[in-house]
Amino acid sequence: MIHRITGVVLAATAGLWLVSSSTSAALDVACRQQTPEIFVLNGQTDRAMADCVAERLQPTTREVILTSQGGSVGPALDIAERFEGKGLTMRVREECNSSCANYFLPLARRLIVERGAIIGLHGSIDPLLIAEARARGETVAAVNASRTAQRQMAFARRNDIHPGWLLYRLPGEARTRALDGAFEDETTDTRMFIVEEPMARACLPGVEIVPYQADLRASVLRRDRMSRLQRRGVARSAEAVCNGVSWDDFPPPEAG
Repeated sequence: MIHRITGVVLAATAGLWLVSSSTSAALDVACRQQTPEIFVLNGQTDRAMADCVAERLQPTTREVILTSQGGSVGPALDIAERFEGKGLTMRVREECNSSCANYFLPLARRLIVERGAIIGLHGSIDPLLIAEARARGETVAAVNASRTAQRQMAFARRNDIHPGWLLYRLPGEARTRALDGAFEDETTDTRMFIVEEPMARACLPGVEIVPYQADLRASVLRRDRMSRLQRRGVARSAEAVCNGVSWDDFPPPEAG
């Protein structure tokens, strides 16, 4: 297993654009309160989305509908902190990748993945990325990433988010020690993994997951669609599952 996702940017950790361009063009707002109980998030996890959530999320919300390619970690954590402790249903519509998957889905009481939708993981701000930034002489980026990694770990501990879900690695590690099993269709060009139901259940044990593997197999995992996704750097989680490793097995991120 490589578990070493290329193209992960320290400042933004942007996800893949798996939504069609026509669909993306129709997403005219970052968020909206669709009904008193249903809240909708669309697009990148950026400052605009975080500000939108701060302004519009109502305490009556019971379900969040997600269509997001991911984006910046800081704003995503700002949003996620507003979801903490609410016991929300999270419904993935089309895609929930990168920071959307990292920080929103583990907070769900119940997770629904609609037919044809994708959950995509590519990793998080971890000590390996910070060390690589320092090695490239990107001192400011490394300091900022260290601070974000500290916030991320505190958030993950607070909400019992397994380090395997974040594909968390230490310097010198080509793969995370928090996952067992093998990914499928992984190559040196892989940038993201589709989360299949076995991985979701192993890594999110506190979440009620509505079965979705059969729908995933009949839609996303069809050979014709997977061939196209593979060309875009997407592989399958397949047999990969979170193991018994915890945050206690990782030292705290270095300060600054």
